[in-house]
Amino acid sequence: MDAILQTISLAMIIILFLIQGVTSSEAESKLRDKLFVNKQYRTLTIPVNNDTKILTVWLALYITQILDVDERNQILASKVWLQQTWVDYRLTWDPSEYEGITEIKVPPDYVWLPDILIYNNADGPYDVQAQTWASIDYNGTVVWWPPAVYKSACQINVQWYPFDEQQCVLKFGSWTHAGDILNLMPANREALRKHYWPNGEWYIRSTPCLRNTRYYSCCEEEYIDLTFTINLRRKPLFYFAYLLLPCGLISFNTILVFYLPPDISEKMSLCTNVLLSLAVFLLLITAQIPANANSFPLIVKYLLFTMVVVASSIVLTVFVLNIRFRSPEIHKMSRFTRRVFLDILPRILGMSRPEKYTKRFRNVGITFTRDALEGKRLSLQKLVMDNKGNNYTVRMRGETERHKDDLDGTAGGSNEPDPRLFLPLADKDKEMSEGMLVHKTIEELLFLTWHMKNDEDAARDRDDYKFLAMVIDRVFLIVYLLAVVGGLVWIIFQAPLAPDFFDELFHGFKEEDYDKGISVV
Repeated sequence: MDAILQTISLAMIIILFLIQGVTSSEAESKLRDKLFVNKQYRTLTIPVNNDTKILTVWLALYITQILDVDERNQILASKVWLQQTWVDYRLTWDPSEYEGITEIKVPPDYVWLPDILIYNNADGPYDVQAQTWASIDYNGTVVWWPPAVYKSACQINVQWYPFDEQQCVLKFGSWTHAGDILNLMPANREALRKHYWPNGEWYIRSTPCLRNTRYYSCCEEEYIDLTFTINLRRKPLFYFAYLLLPCGLISFNTILVFYLPPDISEKMSLCTNVLLSLAVFLLLITAQIPANANSFPLIVKYLLFTMVVVASSIVLTVFVLNIRFRSPEIHKMSRFTRRVFLDILPRILGMSRPEKYTKRFRNVGITFTRDALEGKRLSLQKLVMDNKGNNYTVRMRGETERHKDDLDGTAGGSNEPDPRLFLPLADKDKEMSEGMLVHKTIEELLFLTWHMKNDEDAARDRDDYKFLAMVIDRVFLIVYLLAVVGGLVWIIFQAPLAPDFFDELFHGFKEEDYDKGISVV
C-alpha cells in the first residue's frame, strides 16, 4: 500500500512540474511578443527616451588566456570575455504578469547592441563576431557577455630581453556614438580573469583600466575610450636554458684556446668553430626580436660581446703562434722581453722550467787561445792544456816556462828531462810534421765545438721562444677568463629583473606572487 502511495505522489509531482513548465513557456512567449512584436522594437535606435539623455554602457573585460606575444610582428593575441551592460527602457515588464519571470535570454539581433570596437586591432575583425545571447532583466538591464579573440598591436621593448616586461594595451570605444550620446564607463578598475588559463611564457602582473576622453581630427565631438593595460612579465627560464647557458658554455671554450700548448695548430680551428657557433645563435635571436627595435636587446649585447672576445682570441692566437715558431737565425729577443716574460712573469704566474733544463746544456768544452792557432807549424812541446772545471783551455807555452824547462832539462812541468831535446835532427823534423797534423786536428776540434755550441745556443733560444709563448698564453688565459665571466655577469645583471629571476631559480617561486593586484573571478 505504501509503495502505491509513493508512486502516485511521484507521478503527481512530475505532472505539476510539466504543467508549470508549459505555463512558464507560454508566459515567456507572451512576454517576448509584448517586448519585440507588439511594440515593434527597433534594434537600430539607441535606447534613450529623449535626445538630451545620455546612455551609459558599463564595460568589463575578463581575460581568459594570453595566446601569444609575437615580438617580431609586435602583436598580442588574447582571448577575452567582453561584458557590456546598459539599461533599455523599452525592455521592462512586471514579473507578476508573466508567472514571475524576471529574466529572459534573447539572440543578439533581437536587441540594440553598442558598437564597442577595439581601436588598436592588428589583424582580424574589429568587433565581436560571436553571436551569443543577451540576458534581459525585468527592469530593462541588458547584459551581453560575448567571448572574443583579439590580435592587438603591442609596442615591444626588447631592451632587457629575455629578462623583460611588456605593456600591451587593449583600447575599446564606440566607433559611432560620441560622449554626449553614449557614456562608456568601466565596470571595474582593472581587467579581471575568468577561468584564466596560465601562459607558459608570460605572467600577468597587473591590468589597470583608464578612461580617456579625446577629440579626433575627424569630428568635433568628444569620444570616450577605455584602455586596459596588460603588464606582462616574461618567464626567462626557457631562454636561459636554451640560449644563454649554451652560449656561455661555447664562449668558455675560448678560454681553452689559451690552455692548449702553443705547438698545436688546432688552436685556430677551435677559435673559428666557436665563432661560427655564436653566429648561429645570433641568427636565432635576430629571427625572434623586432627588426626595427628602438633599443639594443640585452641578449644581443651578450652575443656580440662574446663574438668580439672570440674574434680577438683568433688574432691573439696568431700572435702567439708567430712567437712560438720564431728562430734565433731570424729574430733576436730583447733584454726587456727576456727580463719581463722569462724572469718576472713566470714567478708571478707560478710557471717554472724543470731543473734538468739548465743541466742539459752543461758540457765539457775545449777552448783554444789565439796564440795556440797563430803558427803554421805547431810543436807538441809548445802546447799547454789548463783545466778549469769542465772546460779545458789549450794555449802556447810562455817564454818563461820554456826557459825554466830548458834549464831544468824538463818539459811539460815534469821533473824528468825532455827526451825530445836529445833527438837527432831527422827525428826533430818528424816531430815538426806531427805538429802540423796536431794543428789540423785542433782546427777540426774547434769547428766541431763551435758547431755544437751554436746548435745548443739555437736550441736554447727556440726553447726560450716556446716558453715565452706559453707565458703569453697564460696571461691571455687569465685575462679572458676574467673577461668572459665578468662580462657575462655585468651584461646580464644590467637587467632590473635578472636578480629576481636567479633568486627564483635557486629558491623557487610561486606563481601567485605575480598575481598581486589582479582580481580572479
